Amino acid sequence: MKPRLLILSAVYPFPRNAGQQQRVYYTLRALREHFHLTFFTTAEENQMDAVRQSLSELCDDALVLPSQYTKNIFTRVLHKIIGTFYVWLTGEKFSNYLIGAVEFPPTRVESALDGKDFDAVLFEYWHAHRTTSFFRQRKVATILDMHDILWRSYRRQLDAKIYLPTALKDWMTRRYQRREEAAWKDFDMLIAINQDELDYARQRVGNDARFFYAPMGTDISLWGYGWQPAAPSRIAYYGSLGSQHNQQDALLCYREIMPRVWEKFPAAEFWVVGSNPPAFIKELERDPRVHVTGFVERPQEILRTMTLALCPWSGTYGFRSRVVEVMSLGVPMIASEDAVHGMGFEIGKGIFTCVSSENMAKETLRLLEDESALKEQSRLARLQMEEKFSYAATYEKFALELKSRLAQQR
Repeated sequence: MKPRLLILSAVYPFPRNAGQQQRVYYTLRALREHFHLTFFTTAEENQMDAVRQSLSELCDDALVLPSQYTKNIFTRVLHKIIGTFYVWLTGEKFSNYLIGAVEFPPTRVESALDGKDFDAVLFEYWHAHRTTSFFRQRKVATILDMHDILWRSYRRQLDAKIYLPTALKDWMTRRYQRREEAAWKDFDMLIAINQDELDYARQRVGNDARFFYAPMGTDISLWGYGWQPAAPSRIAYYGSLGSQHNQQDALLCYREIMPRVWEKFPAAEFWVVGSNPPAFIKELERDPRVHVTGFVERPQEILRTMTLALCPWSGTYGFRSRVVEVMSLGVPMIASEDAVHGMGFEIGKGIFTCVSSENMAKETLRLLEDESALKEQSRLARLQMEEKFSYAATYEKFALELKSRLAQQR
């Protein structure tokens, strides 16, 4: 019989428009081969059946509870008020309150799982860490998929609030950091998606803790090599534009990188590929050289026509799964050093890193001026993805390592 694994998650593995959903989807797909999977989540009451149906394709059992937060207008308002006090008292975020105190508090988890046995439980994010005590009492191994170091992304969110004093931002960041790093110690095993974050967590938790390194890979059969650069040259920014961070990165490409490119290649086009572009991003199309696609069912078909792609991300945390997707198609990538920090890329093999937008523009021009170099970089980009970030090299590898680790413990 397969070991029984519970997945406790507020993130669904669908519709896979976001990197979080992609990671949960591929993790389930890899684990199901080796484990009997139960997915434990919540949903609005009128969506519970639909969520169960969608989950049934990826796991053996789906345990879907009615959301306590979205029950009605009263509960939304009530939890908004309580959550606001919780945030200021604890230093955590509202999402920590919703997941850890409203949707998955220890008493509710215990009641829902009464009589059910598991060998291990995998938590998506640390927000429900208080429930680990329930599993520990029953000798159930607890595993945390960190996704990324959240206090670093929290600091980035605070930095966008220009009205907050720097001293207050520092204080709020330190409070959240302490809560997050203390929560890591509640888990038996941790999964890092970035080599730098793996090293950092080891220092904080201790080298005796059991760690896994599982980068954000992808099914490269869905992102098959097929680089077909259009004429005139197309330069892309690719990412979900519902994110303020990505919006700013797309604007940076347009305002600081493309003007330098247009000086030498006036016909070159700038393509912003991603869902949910706000009005100010759509307005870039007033420039006839700019194309903003919005949601695309198969972004592969557009991205494979790009000459190269840009990723000027700032902040050394997390994992840029969009970089992996683009390079799998064979599209060369020019990124900031922050964007690929800790991801383990071999620089110069389909991807180049720069310290400033000016350097990114220079690197873009260098490649545009050398067609043979572009072709070689396209080949190297795909090769690096096959070796390091394929589904087999990431999610399948993790599933086998987890199965072996749990067997050793038993």
